[in-house]
Amino acid sequence: MTYPHQPDHITLVITHGVQRDKLTEYERWLEQLKTDAARFPGYQNVNILRPVHGETIYTVLVRFDNVDNLYLWIQSDQREIREAALANLLSGREYIELRTQA
Repeated sequence: MTYPHQPDHITLVITHGVQRDKLTEYERWLEQLKTDAARFPGYQNVNILRPVHGETIYTVLVRFDNVDNLYLWIQSDQREIREAALANLLSGREYIELRTQA
């Protein structure tokens, strides 16, 4: 049973500015991220908004069924390993936002 005040999913919105010479490596990083996230309970999908017009900004939407399952993935060893590999690929900070939608 779904309650009206409970969201039916939660989305982690991640924005990355990627170094232009690291775009291929970043695409591989994204594939690994999708594979890792899919192994966790409550995983729904990953949508990737790729840069357009020569930009290098990616937006990654990672959707889980609830906040508890999302946090299991966020706090996992797999995510920590992915985050460590990310440092050399970005041209700036990582921006993260949580969004719910009923």
